[in-house]
Amino acid sequence: MKVNLLKYLSFGSLALLLVVLVASTLVGTVWGAAVAHEYIYSSPLFAALWAVMLVSSLLYIFKTPMRRVAASLFLHLAFAVVLVGAFVTYCTAERGRLNLCKEAAPASMFVTDEGSLAKFPFRLLLKDCRVEYYEDGVSPRDYVATLAVLPAVGDVSSVSLSMNNVYDRAGYRFCLSSVDDDCVTLLVSHDPWGVPISYAGYLLTVIGFIFLFVARNTQKRVLMQRLVAIGYPRINMPSFHWWQLVAISMLLFVVIGYLGILRWADSGVFPVSNSAEVMMFIAWCAFFAVFFFRTNRTLAFGAFVLALICAIVSFSSGVGASGPVQPVLRTPLLPMHVITIILSYVFIGLLAVNALVSLVVYWFNKDYRRLENTAVSGRVMLYYATWLLVAGIFLGAAWANISWGRYWGWDPKEVWALITLLVCSAGFHTRSLPFMARPLVFHAFCLVAFLVMLFTFFGVNYLLGGLHSYA
Repeated sequence: MKVNLLKYLSFGSLALLLVVLVASTLVGTVWGAAVAHEYIYSSPLFAALWAVMLVSSLLYIFKTPMRRVAASLFLHLAFAVVLVGAFVTYCTAERGRLNLCKEAAPASMFVTDEGSLAKFPFRLLLKDCRVEYYEDGVSPRDYVATLAVLPAVGDVSSVSLSMNNVYDRAGYRFCLSSVDDDCVTLLVSHDPWGVPISYAGYLLTVIGFIFLFVARNTQKRVLMQRLVAIGYPRINMPSFHWWQLVAISMLLFVVIGYLGILRWADSGVFPVSNSAEVMMFIAWCAFFAVFFFRTNRTLAFGAFVLALICAIVSFSSGVGASGPVQPVLRTPLLPMHVITIILSYVFIGLLAVNALVSLVVYWFNKDYRRLENTAVSGRVMLYYATWLLVAGIFLGAAWANISWGRYWGWDPKEVWALITLLVCSAGFHTRSLPFMARPLVFHAFCLVAFLVMLFTFFGVNYLLGGLHSYA
C-alpha cells in the first residue's frame, strides 16, 4: 500500500473521528445519552472507524522513517495497546445494575445495560446499609453497605462497601451507587481482560512519554536545544516594574495557598471539588508560573493576567465558603486527576498567550525570525501540556473504574477531554503534516487548541452536562 494513501487514511480517519465525537455529544444532549450510546458509541461502525485509524496509522509508521525513532515508535505502540484494551472491553465486557434489599433472598443475577439478565458465580445478601451524613444532618458524606457473600463452595464471608471502595470477586466488580432506606443499588462490571490490557497501555504510555523526554534523537530534544540557543523574547517593560509584578505574584501565590489550606482543613478534601475551587487552583498555579517564566516576560505576563482573572472569578463565586463534598469525590484520586488536567490546561492557556502575542507582534513588525523563535517555545510547551493531559485522562479512567466499575463511559467531559488530546496531538506531526511546521499555522493551531480546551473546561458544564457537571 502506498505511503501517501496510508497517511491520508490515518489522518483522514482521525479527522472523521473528531467530527463524530463532537456530533455524539450534541446527540446525547438533544436526544439523550442512551441514544448516543446506542447509535454511536456502541455502533460497530464507530468501533470500525477506530480500528481503521489504528491499523492505518501503524502501517504508515512502519513504512516511514518514524519507525527508526524508538521513543516515538514506542509511544504510538503504547497508544495502540490502550485502544486494543478498549476494543476487548467493547467486545467482552458486561455491565449492569443489581438491587439488593434487606430480608430479600440472596441474588446471583444482575440486569445488564442491554436489559438482559446475567449470572455471577456466587450469591450476595444485603445485611445492612446506611447513609453517613455531614454535621448538617442533610448532606450525605458516604454510603455504606455490608454484604454476605455465599459462594458455591466454601465459607460465607462478610464484606463492606462504600463509595470508592468496591468489592471484586471472580472478575466481577460491585460498586455501591446509592442507598435508599433498606435497599441499595450496585453497579456491576465484568471485564476481566479489557481492564488489564488498557491499564498496561496506560503504563506503557507513561513510560513512552518518559522515553520521549530523555531520548536524544527526538524532536523534543532538538526543540529544547534550539530554545536554549535562541533564548526568550521579551516584552518591553522596565526591570524595576517587572520585578514588582513578580513580587506581587509571589505574594498572591502565598495568600491563595494559605486560603486553600484552610479550605482543605475545613472540608477534609483537597480543594478542587467544584468550579470555584478549581479556578482558585488555576490562579495559584498561574501566579507561580509568573515566577517560573520570569525570564520569558511574554509568558509570565500572560500567566499574571490569567491568574488575576481566575482569582476574581473564584472569589466572586464564593470559594471561601465551606460546603459538603459529594461522597464520590472523597478519594485521593480526585486531586491527582484534577491537578494534572488543570496543569495541562494552564500550559495550553500559556500556549495561546504565546501565540496571540506572537501573531499581533508579527502583524505590526513582520519579524519572521521572532515568530519562528516563539513557535519553538510553543512546541516545547505543547509536549508538557499533552503529557499532563494524557496523565490526567488516565488517572480519571482509574478513578472511574474504582467508583463506577468502568474506566470509560463516554461522558461528555470525557469525550471532550479526548477531543482536546487528539487536537493537541496534531501539533507534533510536522513531518506528516508539513503545513504544521509553519510558525503562522502553528500559532493559529495553538489558538484553536485553546478554544477546544475552553469548551472542554467550561462549555461542557453549562451546555452538555453529564457526570462532571459539578466541575
